[in-house]
Amino acid sequence: MTGSVPLAALAGGALSLVCYSLYRSRHSVPLPPGPRGNILAGNALEIRDASAFWLKFAEYANQYGPLITVRIFYLNIIIISSPHLASELLDKRAANYSDRPAKPIISLLGWDDEIIVFFNYGPKLKYYRTLLQRALNNRVALDYLPLQQYEVRRFMRRLVDNPADFLENVHYMSAGIAVRMVYGHKVESFDDRFVQNAEAVMLAFADALKPAKWAVDIFPALRYLPTWFPFATFWRQVKVWRQLCDAHRDEPFEFVEKQMAEGIAEDSFTSKLLRSEDGTPIDSETKQHIRALAASLYGAGSDTTVSIVQSFFLAMTLYPDVQAKAQAEIMAYLKQRLIDDPSSSRFLTLDDRSKLPYTSALARELLRWHPVANIVPHQSANEDDENVVSGGKTYRIPANTVVMVNVWQIMHNPEVYHEPERFMPDRYLVANPPPDPASYAFGFGRRICPGIHVAQQSIWLAVSNTLSNFNITKAKDENGLEITPDELYTNDPNSHPLPFVCSIAPREGCEEWLREELE
Repeated sequence: MTGSVPLAALAGGALSLVCYSLYRSRHSVPLPPGPRGNILAGNALEIRDASAFWLKFAEYANQYGPLITVRIFYLNIIIISSPHLASELLDKRAANYSDRPAKPIISLLGWDDEIIVFFNYGPKLKYYRTLLQRALNNRVALDYLPLQQYEVRRFMRRLVDNPADFLENVHYMSAGIAVRMVYGHKVESFDDRFVQNAEAVMLAFADALKPAKWAVDIFPALRYLPTWFPFATFWRQVKVWRQLCDAHRDEPFEFVEKQMAEGIAEDSFTSKLLRSEDGTPIDSETKQHIRALAASLYGAGSDTTVSIVQSFFLAMTLYPDVQAKAQAEIMAYLKQRLIDDPSSSRFLTLDDRSKLPYTSALARELLRWHPVANIVPHQSANEDDENVVSGGKTYRIPANTVVMVNVWQIMHNPEVYHEPERFMPDRYLVANPPPDPASYAFGFGRRICPGIHVAQQSIWLAVSNTLSNFNITKAKDENGLEITPDELYTNDPNSHPLPFVCSIAPREGCEEWLREELE
């Protein structure tokens, strides 16, 4: 936990625990079962020390069932590990389970009133999601294909020039798509200030959302400590993060306003919303909403794209047979397409997806193998739900309780996904395939990720065209021995593969074709 916890806070926590125990004992409908943990800290220390908190939650669920309660000091968290329960609560009872968990560190940063992912369910969330739906629905998402295709071509050019920097190149590609889509700004370098600000904010999100890390999240009364107090280290972090968020929100927005004033603004999400349909000026309040929403869009699809495409390189390094099978399918298809239409391009588009079933299954398996959002957090509404049935028993989920779906465990259930640890695209090409991982990977109910269509487009374009134009193999050490990378991922709410090495070589004709494409 960041920062030592004062004795007074510990005493307060103990008192809260006693009060909560008395409150709990008055209810006839029990909470879901779960591990007892430490008498004071609950399960906080076990979760903190785990290699990944979703794996610890899975361990608990394997012992206690698909609906469990874990305790972090005096706070109870409900963990769902069943797709049926997730659908029952988050889809069918969405009105009761569409809030976001209240984290004091988020409130101190002001994110709960500015960044859509942290909004509670209500009019403001509905308004913002309406704007997002207009900009990111499956029909409008097709409008972004030209810039996505352009950035994928540039990505492949960078793979030719600097294959060792493939992890950074993935970031660069995704950032280029997101920044141009939202602000109409063409990214020429990964050192671009807009990109660097956005990436820094994404890292801040990951750090702020880690469970049991910030003392103020466990003992909210700590927020009243003065900033100079020795135990108030979180205040200093909040100051740094606020400055980052202000720059990320304001600088690109002001760039668009300036470009519009000069009459040279490229069409983008921001510029379109700043032009009213009837030509009247946009009022200052609406501008503030657009400014905040545009800043939120960077992570709507980009973070998912980065993690999945990086995982693609890891999967192809570890499963060369899968790569070979996908490449054979693509080569046969392109050869036939060239016969049918000699003027056809080597570049694969969304129109080709349905004609490449194995490659499409490979992209689908990437969503399941190592999910980006392993845990999806919601919060219950203001009334207890005393009719939650699991395993034939009825349980209670108290009002204002954090409810998390363990997406990792759902997509690694061996009864649904045979040999879940293996990367196996063939699992979706059988008579009765398991559920499409996209059903779980992008969230549930009224909080489903608005960037799902843009993200899936970027993933398909990057994966299919990389397979078509490059061979990915194990790197070799100084003695010529192959290096087998480990499947190691960050223990963050949005998880990414830790740095690894592989060898990336362009296939025959790739360099000449790319040179012509980007002239």
